[in-house]
Amino acid sequence: MALSTVALASSSAPSDAGISAPASCAVPVGSIRDENSNRPVLAPRVAPPAYRWPVKPFDRQHPVRGFFGDPRVANHGESRQFHFGIDISAPNGTPVYATVTGHVWIHPLHATTIAVVREDGVEHSYWHVIPTVRTGDRAIAYRTVLGHIEAPYGHVHFSEKREGRYLNPLRPGALGPYADHTQPEVLSLRAERGGMVVQVADETPLAVPRPWHDLPVMPSLVRWRLLDASGRPASHWNTVVDFRLTIPAASEFDRTWAPGATQNHVRAPGRYRLFLAPKFDERAVHGRVVEIAVSDSRGNATVNRFVATELLSRA
Repeated sequence: MALSTVALASSSAPSDAGISAPASCAVPVGSIRDENSNRPVLAPRVAPPAYRWPVKPFDRQHPVRGFFGDPRVANHGESRQFHFGIDISAPNGTPVYATVTGHVWIHPLHATTIAVVREDGVEHSYWHVIPTVRTGDRAIAYRTVLGHIEAPYGHVHFSEKREGRYLNPLRPGALGPYADHTQPEVLSLRAERGGMVVQVADETPLAVPRPWHDLPVMPSLVRWRLLDASGRPASHWNTVVDFRLTIPAASEFDRTWAPGATQNHVRAPGRYRLFLAPKFDERAVHGRVVEIAVSDSRGNATVNRFVATELLSRA
């Protein structure tokens, strides 16, 4: 299989950040290697979907305005968690169908949260849906209308849960059809409070209707390593986040997301700010290049290289 290329786009940071970026170039995906096996990281093969979309038409891709794993901050910061599903955009009142066959369960504390549980325990849940079913009903995939999207949400939050953990519905072999040819970005790398903070973003594969249009989404995988002045690896790849399959526990939120990280709001783009390293010894980066690789669930990847130009302690 031919290797795709990774755009090595330049993202300049402010001078007080202590980091600058070189000119753009392109490198093959195969130059990013797995930190354990040292084998090239290639775009995943896309398996046939295990289930289809919960809104009609079932066999056509729909806009997704919120991706798996992005930061969800609510109640003035008191609630902080990783997004445990995806937000599928659809007009208020749109019928929402079961995507698996099983028994219905309506959340006792959230009347507009519906789950369908298969006999093997796999659970698909649908949030912001006014139910037309009741707990204990049997739902048939793509035949049973579970309810209608509640105003003013304009989307159904969809999640998949297996053996007690949430899985990324956009991983290969899950929800489909789904294609993504967008290119994630590294927007900046900054020195903050003795550490390094990276801001990343991706764009939606399909345009999202107003007022949630032109807002970023979160890449699935963020990694970094150090290079020496000759461009040779000076450290192993370090994984910052990997949402390709699942998400960390909510207790990891403050160790993962840097201050100011937030989800999208109308007319307020989300800021996906991650701790590259909460603490960083300036001696470790002196004369080195910080290489950051970001990719999505379909293997579209971008690599940026930043050269340390000022002491991190001056941040």
